[in-house]
Amino acid sequence: MTMEQSSAKFKQKKSLSKYLLPSKIPNKVGVAVIRSQSARENRAEHGDESHCKRAMTISKRPLSLNVSNMSPKKESSNFLSVSSPLDRCASVSENNVAEASLSPDENVLMEKSISHESVMKEAQVLYLIPTMQARQRNFLQGKIGANSLLGPKELDRVFPNREVTIFVGTWNMNGHMPPKELNDFVLPIGIEHVPDILVFGTQESCSERFEWEVCLQETLGPSHILYHSISLGTLHLAVFVRRDLIWYISIPEDASLSVRPGTAFRTKGAVACSFLLFGTSFLFVTAHLTAHQEKVKERVSDVKKIVNSLDLPKVLPCKNKSKDVTQNFDYVFWSGDLNFRLATPRSKVLEWLSKTSFPLPEHLPHGYLHHDQLCSVLADGAAFKGFTEAKITFPPTYKYDPGTQNFDSSSKQRTPAYTDRILYKQRAGRRFSGQAETPPLQCLVYDSVSSITTSDHKPVWGVFKAHVRPGLDTIPLQAGLFHRDVYLEGLKRRATLNDSKTGTAVCSIQ
Repeated sequence: MTMEQSSAKFKQKKSLSKYLLPSKIPNKVGVAVIRSQSARENRAEHGDESHCKRAMTISKRPLSLNVSNMSPKKESSNFLSVSSPLDRCASVSENNVAEASLSPDENVLMEKSISHESVMKEAQVLYLIPTMQARQRNFLQGKIGANSLLGPKELDRVFPNREVTIFVGTWNMNGHMPPKELNDFVLPIGIEHVPDILVFGTQESCSERFEWEVCLQETLGPSHILYHSISLGTLHLAVFVRRDLIWYISIPEDASLSVRPGTAFRTKGAVACSFLLFGTSFLFVTAHLTAHQEKVKERVSDVKKIVNSLDLPKVLPCKNKSKDVTQNFDYVFWSGDLNFRLATPRSKVLEWLSKTSFPLPEHLPHGYLHHDQLCSVLADGAAFKGFTEAKITFPPTYKYDPGTQNFDSSSKQRTPAYTDRILYKQRAGRRFSGQAETPPLQCLVYDSVSSITTSDHKPVWGVFKAHVRPGLDTIPLQAGLFHRDVYLEGLKRRATLNDSKTGTAVCSIQ
């Protein structure tokens, strides 16, 4: 090839490089975007000219996030399905990565590096920040700037609809180890996407708390992390959050109260955990109240003691802090073995159960629930002021012969009852002129888990949808901290399918 031919060929390549994009488009923060196979197929169909135009358009704009199609949609299921949290912050999809032209060795490395993305589906990438925008100062919102970590722009990027989904589960474990299979409780078929926050409250818990937390982590997988846990005697509360939310959540604050302080075993009382997500405050309480059919007044007294004794929040901001802890947060979830019973003879309840199929239709009267002690307490305002409970459509959750689906056949012959409940409350906030009203807290589903038989109680769970508002960067943040030991052990067991633990061992109460 002559020198002139080489020079002409070099000029031709140089001229084409103005229009053709390389296989990877590096942005200015070091993230490479790979073109998908579909894009290459479209180029072949429409010809080089259209490709050049499209390439010029892409090359002139920075990476951006498309949130135009991220609204909730109504499915054929029983409740409103929420847009997957995995759709909120993605610019590079797993398919794009997998379709790149890599050598066999590179493909193996790539598969290993994105194995966890089979759960997360898409990876989060940094977006470009205009310098002029960074120069701006906003003294009204956040007192930091336009790009504050907890400000409205970041909130809209993480939660385009400003809605967070919350799972609340409660279970009296009767001192037993959990079964090897927890999917029916932790990841029930009734929900399409894993909620953003999952809270598990247990009573008469197994003394092996680390083992219980690892079981939950193993079931959830790498998409969620254990943010905080607290225990008191046989009470335990564990809060898991979607792992990318750990940067937008405050430090946790917890409190506990034993309503039987003089006893050796603290089996009755409550534990609570509170935090801020962006600018919205949450309180989760799990409680075990006084037992026995006739002790309604004692249970009401337990609730009042707990409400007035839990000192929260401590460091986190709160305007006009009330002695009633449930008045200090935007959203409150109270779950547990509340021990309220049905004021109906056992024979009549069993007769009703034998003639009834579950789940109950929501538009029909719910059997003997009009004799339910908790319903009466809520109606007359004796306790749980401002709290609501979703309609119960499942059978009584207490008391069963462990290992069976049969109600108590012991000499005590306890009447079946709805002792395990989840209540929720939303604070009525002040609305300024022209400001949109905060959407109500919604319970999307409320159900029990009949398949788990290790305890004399059935687990109960609910999924909720709450509104999130922007916050100030001045609050103390968790800054990425979580229970890494639980995370690593859970993933290790998930990977090796460790079946060494049995689901029938009985733990001693400590």
